[in-house]
Amino acid sequence: MSRTSRAGAEMQGYFRSYVPPQNIWSRLAAGQPGSVLILRLMPYLLIAVTFPIAFLDDTAADYADFTVVLLPAFTALVNGPIATMGSTLLVVAVVSAGQDALGLLPYPESSWSDVPPVALVGILCTALAWVRNRMAVRLLEMTLVAEAVQTAILPELPSHVGGARVAVAYRTHKGSPGLVGGDFYEVQATDLGIRAVVGDVQGHGLTTVHLTEALLGTFRERSLDDPDLHTLAARMERRVRMHNRGRGEWEQSFATAALVEITPRFDTIRVVLCGHPAPLLVRGSAQPLSARPMPPLGLADFALQRTQIREATLMPGDLVVMYSDGLIEGRNAAGETFPVIERINAHVASGIRDPDRLHRKLKADFQGGGYERTDDLTVLIIQSPGATSR
Repeated sequence: MSRTSRAGAEMQGYFRSYVPPQNIWSRLAAGQPGSVLILRLMPYLLIAVTFPIAFLDDTAADYADFTVVLLPAFTALVNGPIATMGSTLLVVAVVSAGQDALGLLPYPESSWSDVPPVALVGILCTALAWVRNRMAVRLLEMTLVAEAVQTAILPELPSHVGGARVAVAYRTHKGSPGLVGGDFYEVQATDLGIRAVVGDVQGHGLTTVHLTEALLGTFRERSLDDPDLHTLAARMERRVRMHNRGRGEWEQSFATAALVEITPRFDTIRVVLCGHPAPLLVRGSAQPLSARPMPPLGLADFALQRTQIREATLMPGDLVVMYSDGLIEGRNAAGETFPVIERINAHVASGIRDPDRLHRKLKADFQGGGYERTDDLTVLIIQSPGATSR
């Protein structure tokens, strides 16, 4: 297997949606191996069906002629140059064996004069398939480079950070071309305790990557030294303003964010909200850590209130669930939004408190309920130490 193929295979899992494609067209567009294999075999299946019919029914021979002659073109649409050349040789052999050529077959009614144009069309189709394959390989190589850069921005989190257990699920919105969209997350172990952020930059796809990277860089650097979440939020607000500097009125960007701080002794949690959904503190049941929110980052000039830091007691084994609005805005066929608190409470009541198992259960609920993502989706779960999880 080539390096490009191996890299593509390694990235495949990251693209998996919370909701798998539901129909054949979506599966083909998503590049699922089984569906793509059927598509590649389609020209040969077509020949396998029409060719025997031409022997049995003379009236179907005219239609079968078109199928035989166009086989290289059909093959080139969904296969590479080798398969297309194989189709060309097959068609040339069939035409050469016709009644007025070698006369080996009663069908088709072809002569030697039919062979050169058929061969020429097949060779042209093979050349076009080769050119397309080269373009596809080049595009794949460029895509893999872009994906490597994007995954460097949002790397996989370790299962333990500063003594706390951590699990994260992140998916870009349905149809996004990249691995990094508008959502961002990070968990840092600092001298001041564990600090975490989940945020959502305005917009979708690769247009948001610049601001996403800038905000993550600011958080990773300043969370180590800033004395409190108020100062940290102000640093991130300044970063968005710098990003917007020199941009027109309609080019301005903003971002929502939830900032969390867990003290070194794991006895207190503090939360600052910047236009973002409140995290959930899960003990016996899930309770939102609501606080008077600031406006989104980049819009603080319009604020009439000061930042409020919500503080709550943290107990051993407590869970903190942070998420983006892509989770709670997902809708099923009935138009119902995803009931995240209800589902968390049900799983906790059944004894599931391990962050990794809980996030997988939420994923199964989202997928099993047929919820569609219209935005990037992030779920970050942190568990304080001191209790056995299962």
